[in-house]
Amino acid sequence: MAPMMLVLLAAVAGVAVAADVPCRPMQELYPSGKELCERMWDGAFVYETDLSRAYTMWFFERDNPNDKVSHKLGKTPPNKCYLQYLHKTVPGPEPDNFTECHPWKNRACCRQQTVSSPEKIIQNYGPEWRWDRCGTLSAACERFFVQEACFYECDPNAGLYRMYSDKDFDASNPRHNKWQIEGMPIRADYCDSWWAACRNDLFCALEQGNHYVCAAEYEKADGQGYFYTLVKSIVSWFTQ
Repeated sequence: MAPMMLVLLAAVAGVAVAADVPCRPMQELYPSGKELCERMWDGAFVYETDLSRAYTMWFFERDNPNDKVSHKLGKTPPNKCYLQYLHKTVPGPEPDNFTECHPWKNRACCRQQTVSSPEKIIQNYGPEWRWDRCGTLSAACERFFVQEACFYECDPNAGLYRMYSDKDFDASNPRHNKWQIEGMPIRADYCDSWWAACRNDLFCALEQGNHYVCAAEYEKADGQGYFYTLVKSIVSWFTQ
């Protein structure tokens, strides 16, 4: 069993090697916070200077201020989690050990087990989506990526901007999904702070820092697919 384990572990390690994708400082990819928020996330977010009409990715108030923003924009804060990937179906409270994404503890679309730590969050969607593919980020920069992940996973209001709503979703169309968002207005000052924290950190330079394009290229270069998933499953079985 030991030789087989070595072979399998070597196979997994082989596909996990960083792809040959160019990396550049974020300030060279994004001239300002506007480009960072809008380009990095492929149009999921929009840089909004009218702060009364913009959502925040982090807050310290007891009540979620994004609910008021939704009302301001003529939307009703949902009692359903419209985004569907690792999300719940209905927002609700989380246990006392829910600390990483603590602003949403009382009403979250995420579960403690999926957002228990930055490392757990970064592993959720596969190695191609890791934000540290160009090297370890500074603590100040990484914190903004964690906050964005908490916001996406936990805030019910994010589901109001699902790219393909239940009405439009076509399960037979391979381009459709229930996890992607589009055009959600984000506070300009939040985007600017994110840029200031990350301007010297390295990020994938494809399509001027488009995280979606980068993830697709990393997935291709890593050799992800059936074989990779199979090997991981076998290794997991042997190491239980």
